[in-house]
Amino acid sequence: MIQRVQSIFLFLSAASLLIIIFYFPVLRNESLSLDYYLFNSLEYVRWILFSSVGLSIFSIFQYKNMKRQKLIVSVSRLCITISLILIVFIFKDDNMIQLGTFLLLAPFLSLILANYYINKDEKLICSADRIR
Repeated sequence: MIQRVQSIFLFLSAASLLIIIFYFPVLRNESLSLDYYLFNSLEYVRWILFSSVGLSIFSIFQYKNMKRQKLIVSVSRLCITISLILIVFIFKDDNMIQLGTFLLLAPFLSLILANYYINKDEKLICSADRIR
């Protein structure tokens, strides 16, 4: 169901990732005074984050199969982790990390909270089955 708490966190994760991709710089080159945004540079990171957005939105509609939903959320978190590693360790050569890189933690935390509420719903369903 779309009105569940984890659906709100999954939507917040997807929306915040889209905002970060299009509006916040992730790196800044001081010598060239150039900001790197995800929508026009860092192509691999951009596609990894777009896949995370797609997985988050797809996961909202997988409420009937909670194991699959947890797996999709975990893969989405893995995509965000990989993009952070790429930004910090590979593309950081002579660039400074900007606000967009730190803001990638917000959708990551949102996915952690979504996973928590998915587990909570799963336990609630198991306890209701036990009572029957």
